[in-house]
Amino acid sequence: MSKFELSLASDYVPDWTIVDAIRELFQNALDQEAQTPDNTASWSYKDGTFKISNKTSTLETKSLLLGTTTKEGDDRTIGQFGEGYKIATLVLLRNAKEVTIYNYGLREVWRPRFVKSRRFGAEILTFFVDKKYPWTQVPDNDLTIEVAGITQEEWDEQIVPSNLWLQKTYGIEDITEYGEIIDQPGMVYVNGLYVCKYEPYTYGYNFKPGQLKLDRDRKLASDFDLRWLASKMWLGNPRAVELVEAGVADVSYVSNMLWGSDTQIVADAYARFRLVHGPRAVPVTTQEEADKVPAGYKAVIVSSNYKNLITRSSAYEEPEDDSIDPLDPLDKLQQWFESIEDNLTDEQQDQFNEIMEELKLQ
Repeated sequence: MSKFELSLASDYVPDWTIVDAIRELFQNALDQEAQTPDNTASWSYKDGTFKISNKTSTLETKSLLLGTTTKEGDDRTIGQFGEGYKIATLVLLRNAKEVTIYNYGLREVWRPRFVKSRRFGAEILTFFVDKKYPWTQVPDNDLTIEVAGITQEEWDEQIVPSNLWLQKTYGIEDITEYGEIIDQPGMVYVNGLYVCKYEPYTYGYNFKPGQLKLDRDRKLASDFDLRWLASKMWLGNPRAVELVEAGVADVSYVSNMLWGSDTQIVADAYARFRLVHGPRAVPVTTQEEADKVPAGYKAVIVSSNYKNLITRSSAYEEPEDDSIDPLDPLDKLQQWFESIEDNLTDEQQDQFNEIMEELKLQ
């Protein structure tokens, strides 16, 4: 039996829970399948034991080095940092779960546990690798990670709600090239795995790998990224204008993503505004703007997002102040003269004034 000590203390990533650990195991299994579709991922939970497998994966001992990864820069995968299953194992052991890795593809069994290190004077994560052949029959998968000691309550109340792969059904509003819009308000997932709860969202989102930039813990995403990506997902949805009108965070940047005035969402926004508020309604974003709307028109305060969509329509016309008399031709001519007067000689100015006097007498 070989022993491999990792320089990871038992209290590393103290805020991680068994939910985070199981998420990491799922992430690794799904990433392996994404890179090699025949390397099917599968899982089960029965009698307190969770098992997750890949059809053709194997673990080499060099993978125990932190930072070692085959996924860096691969947009098909979620993980990029090379820590996944090691950190997951540490967290599970710390929470009194028993972890066994059946590395059948290499005819090995890995049994991790904490060992007091004489070198570091602390308990560190250690993997014991047994190369004896332990199987009485050929397993269905080359790699299986088994976690024992997960209670039914932990499974039902913590793990399943954080993982769309384990939920039998969930409502889907729309499926886009960026992922799914789902009926779980505020919930953010990447490839079915929970990331965070974003309270401003009206809907939930299951983003595809590579769409949302995450930190190492896969828990944090920027406010801008969340709003921008959700807006992209709603752009072609017929309900987008309804959400823009309501001012929800999910469509915050829809109007910033349009290049012309002929898009369907612009036409829908203009038509909806006219239908609801009438032909002489004017979209404004502040009371100051409303005070400047000419008499005879109705100012309607809306979000800047909604206003941008409405006013971008080729059918939209700026309101005209009917109370102001238009300039007659002589007034226009006088304005033109005043704009160039400094460029004329005294003789030319006198000549123009004489002509104007003659015109006024007619």
